[in-house]
Amino acid sequence: MTKIHRPAPSHALSFRQILRHKTSAAHEAGEAQFSQFFAAPAQELGWFLAAQAAGLGVLARHAAPGAICAGLLSDFLDRLDRDLARLGRLVRPIPDPGPSLLDPLAVDYLVLGSRLGTQVIDRKVFAETPAEAKPLYFQAPAAGALWKRHCATLDALSPADPRAACVVADATRGFHLFAQAVQAQGAGTTSDALAPALASNSIDHPRPGRIAADTDLTPKEPT
Repeated sequence: MTKIHRPAPSHALSFRQILRHKTSAAHEAGEAQFSQFFAAPAQELGWFLAAQAAGLGVLARHAAPGAICAGLLSDFLDRLDRDLARLGRLVRPIPDPGPSLLDPLAVDYLVLGSRLGTQVIDRKVFAETPAEAKPLYFQAPAAGALWKRHCATLDALSPADPRAACVVADATRGFHLFAQAVQAQGAGTTSDALAPALASNSIDHPRPGRIAADTDLTPKEPT
C-alpha cells in the first residue's frame, strides 16, 4: 500500500506575535519601573504622570510620519501638561538620544499599547473616583479601535519583510528611551500625592509650555 505524505500543518507565527516576543524583555523591564506607583498610586500620582509625559514626549519627538496614533499622542501630552501644571510638577528631560526616527508602526505599538494599559490602571485605581476628580490623562479617549487596526497591519506584515526587523529594533529602542525618561524623574515625593487641585478639571487652566521635555528633548507595549 502506498503511503500518502501529507504536508505538516503550518504553525508559522505572525509578525505581531514575533514582535511581542522579541520586545517582551524590554517591555517587562519598563513595567517594573512603575512598581512604586502600583504600590501607592495615590501618593505617587504626580511622579507617574511626569514619567508618562517624559516617556510619551520622547516617543513623539522620535516618531517618523505616518503613525496612526499621532492625534491621540498629541492629546495625551496636552492632558498631561494640564494635570502636571495643577500639581506643580515639572518633567525632567533626558539627554538628547540623537536624531534618528522610529518606524511609525513601532510608535503605534508603544503608544496604543500604553493606552490600553492606562485604561486597566484607570479601572483599578480610579474605580471609585468621580470623573471630575480624576486626572485628565485618565479621561482620554479609548484606543481600542485604533489598536485593532494596528494589529491588523502588523499581522499583514511578513516576518521576512526587511521592515519587520526595523520595527522590532525600533520598538525595542522606544521601550529603552521610555525607560530612560522614567528614570530621569527620580523618586516620588510627598508633593506627588493626588491633589485637591485635580478636582477642578472643569476649569480651563492655561497650559504651561510643554514642560521641560519640549525644549530639551529632541519616544508600555501593551500591558
